[in-house]
Amino acid sequence: MDSDVKNFGMPSLHILKISEKETYMNKFMFFLFVMIVFVVPAILRAQTTVSGTVVDQQTHESIPGADVLIEGTGINTTTDDGGKFTISSDKNFMTIVVTRIGYQKKNVLVTDKTQPFIIQLVPVTLQLQGLDVTGRALTGDRIMNAQSIGALSYQDLNRADGLSLENSINTIPGVFMRSRTAWGGAQITIRGYYPNFSQNSNGYGSQVFLNNIPVTDATGLTILDDIDFSSLGSVEVIKGPASSEYGSFIAGTLNLQTAKPTPNQTGFEEEAIGGSYGLFRDNTTFHTANDNSAIVADYGHQTYNSFRPNSISKKDYVRFNGDFLAGTNQTISTYFSYNHSFEQLSGEIDSTDFYNKKAIDNPVYAANNSFIKIESFRLGATDDYWISNQFDNQTTVFGTGQTMGQPYAHGFNDYNRFSFGARSTFGFHERFDDISISGKTGGFFQRTNYTANGFSLNSHNPSDQENYAMNYYGFTEWNVDLPMQFTVTVGGTVSWNEFGIRNMLVSKIINDTTSITVRSFTPIFTPRVSLLKMITEDVSVYGSVSTGYTPPSLSNIVASNGSIDLSLKPERGIQYEVGTKGNVANKKLSYEIALFDMENTDKLVSQKVGAVSFTTNAGKQRNRGAEVSLSCLAVDDKEETISLMRPWLSYTYSDFKYIDFRSDNNNNAATVDFSGEDVARTPRNIFNAGLDAATNFGLYFFGSYQFVDKAYVTFNNSNLVNSYSILSAKLGYQKQIGNHFSLDLSAGGDNLLGSTYYTFIFVGPNFAGLAQPKDGGTGDGYILPGPYKATFYGGVTLSYAL
Repeated sequence: MDSDVKNFGMPSLHILKISEKETYMNKFMFFLFVMIVFVVPAILRAQTTVSGTVVDQQTHESIPGADVLIEGTGINTTTDDGGKFTISSDKNFMTIVVTRIGYQKKNVLVTDKTQPFIIQLVPVTLQLQGLDVTGRALTGDRIMNAQSIGALSYQDLNRADGLSLENSINTIPGVFMRSRTAWGGAQITIRGYYPNFSQNSNGYGSQVFLNNIPVTDATGLTILDDIDFSSLGSVEVIKGPASSEYGSFIAGTLNLQTAKPTPNQTGFEEEAIGGSYGLFRDNTTFHTANDNSAIVADYGHQTYNSFRPNSISKKDYVRFNGDFLAGTNQTISTYFSYNHSFEQLSGEIDSTDFYNKKAIDNPVYAANNSFIKIESFRLGATDDYWISNQFDNQTTVFGTGQTMGQPYAHGFNDYNRFSFGARSTFGFHERFDDISISGKTGGFFQRTNYTANGFSLNSHNPSDQENYAMNYYGFTEWNVDLPMQFTVTVGGTVSWNEFGIRNMLVSKIINDTTSITVRSFTPIFTPRVSLLKMITEDVSVYGSVSTGYTPPSLSNIVASNGSIDLSLKPERGIQYEVGTKGNVANKKLSYEIALFDMENTDKLVSQKVGAVSFTTNAGKQRNRGAEVSLSCLAVDDKEETISLMRPWLSYTYSDFKYIDFRSDNNNNAATVDFSGEDVARTPRNIFNAGLDAATNFGLYFFGSYQFVDKAYVTFNNSNLVNSYSILSAKLGYQKQIGNHFSLDLSAGGDNLLGSTYYTFIFVGPNFAGLAQPKDGGTGDGYILPGPYKATFYGGVTLSYAL
């Protein structure tokens, strides 16, 4: 038995040892399984990367070279040429900090790494005033853009009193702004383009947007009287039909953006400005901003008495801006404004009174108590949404309303306009090895319902109309970045316009009020193509060909007696441009040079037969020119006593000629041929120069000089206005007071040389009875003078920040 037990026990012990090994193995496998199921995913999550794209909030263009940092760690990276980045994280929740020169810092909380990750940066050029005066170099997106674009920052817009756009925008080569009154009737000319010489105020042929809301209505009219220019943070001017996404208007496009509040700050600002001839302006502003929203509310009141009789100006502005982060990849921006503008019209004077510096009004205007009174509102919302890292959408819906009363020299008109519409753009951005592609495709629609009634003292014709206008366009534009630093841009726009006219009165007789005359223009395709070469990282050369289209306005189609001309053709234009721009000398010297040749056909010209005025297609015009701008950042060191020293200049040369251009299209003995003559109202040379300077203890200085060459006022070049020079300067002091208050004191002057200059000139085929300047003249006049003496202003801004 012992033997049996012994023999039995040994095998049992062996089996036990084997079972223990299996148990240990099973435990190990179970442990390994747990590791695989629970620990490895955690490790993998710790190694998960966050990918995204950094873009400009306004343009949706990618931002290369932005610094991306995970807060509280040393982990950082930089965005590539397409604005993309990838960064590793060992946290489930983290804050990413993005910085880039020229943009506000952005902090973004990341909770879901699987969603499209888009970081939108706000340009600092849109920011409300701070205690900084800075020098500027050209940004990368402007250097890599194959077209001439003028840009104004917040500092540029406030180089004078900051209330008028004229002082700043006229420093952009190729751009010239004039105003019929001190603060109204503005007309902005781009590269000498005028669609109709009968338009003696306001604007046609170009379009203006304010925070993506069109100021230009569907009839083609742009009225700037009710724009509060002191609220702007930036201005962009696209010269000529060089951008497909804005409808290819021949003259170009202006994009106005209001100022943004300082990030992560809540505060109030009170600004008061007083000056010569009863100028007084008061602004009260509340602003607040955090990582999720930015809000500005503002009220402004302005009065001005003028140096001429019957030239009083009164304005009131109410504004609300709100930008709201709706998600990591979505921002909603809202805008509302109410505006009231009253401008008396003192009228134009002749050359004798002008050069004798007579501060008089035109008795015809005074007798009719002429003025322009406008009450308006603008409302819009823009949704910026990134569908993925490659696709985005920007959609704006808007509505505007305006009433205008205008007793003028020879009658009166009352207008009511209501416009509504939408604009939507889809963007695509992707990089494939050495090639990157970006593009925009979208559409625009606007309808304006428009009523007008009035009476002409000359023809004794009353008018009563109920009209509408519709403006559509679809567009696409693509940029392809190729090897060897070449970029090809191809785009095109399809435009379509329609006018509907219900004329209640024709030649004083009640018309059929139930019928509408419709003028629908055939859709027109306007293509563009350009080629750009980056010589270095900061220097480019380019060439482009672009086409444009401007239909007749509603006022062109309806003659002064109420008759309707359905035969008018749209103006067509083609622009050839070559240029170079960049930053050289270690980015101390920025320059832009552009040469262009623009040809316009089927030009619209005003005619008059008896007492009836109407419009006809009568000619061709060729505008050739050169534009140069230079800016030298000689000193830029906040540690030095002289912290900033920036001299700058701009120059415009205009060789504009009438080609096959006639007084009418009748081709009879009364037809006058103006071919070969210089284009009226266009100075051949305009030169601007200035100096910006600042100290590290708060003192700053802006000085500028402008020369404007002579300009013809008649198509046959028989009458002209002389050249003039304007010298302006502004001296200021900024001071931080404690932790919450800041103070800005400034004083300045315009026309310090006391030059005799005009703010607006009327032009036409011929002014009967008008002689050369200084030789004496009679007639109704054609010159609106600026102040004959130097004018001065002073301002104080007190800011409080929580």
